[in-house]
Amino acid sequence: MKRTLIALLIVTLLVAGGAFGVARWLRCRSCPPPVVSLTHELNLTDVQAAEVARIEADFQKKLADSCAAHCAARVALAESLTDPAKVAEHSARMCAAQTESEKAALDRILKVLALLTPEQQQRYTALVQKQLSGECTMRLHKP
Repeated sequence: MKRTLIALLIVTLLVAGGAFGVARWLRCRSCPPPVVSLTHELNLTDVQAAEVARIEADFQKKLADSCAAHCAARVALAESLTDPAKVAEHSARMCAAQTESEKAALDRILKVLALLTPEQQQRYTALVQKQLSGECTMRLHKP
């Protein structure tokens, strides 16, 4: 009896693990590749790597602020769907927050570019261009 239960438990765990692995593979096979390590990819010096880390931390804070503003505007929009004037106001706030996040991303790219040697700039520009011209993040069309 114990052997049967143990065998059943082992089979259940193997099937569950296999199902999880297959589901994850199916979901992530079209995911974009992980973000490359700029330190490794561009052969950054320790000084450059520290400055890129500082730029990234500043960017993440700006992005979090923009995201919070966007979410607050979206919630306010949802609560005011019956008032056209408020809908327009909250929609404009959402768009402004999205614009700020895009500006912050571009600012980060330009700040990193300014730190790099000409050879590193060429490689970084190629990486950014590949990411910007790649698959649509909403997956609605192909560029």
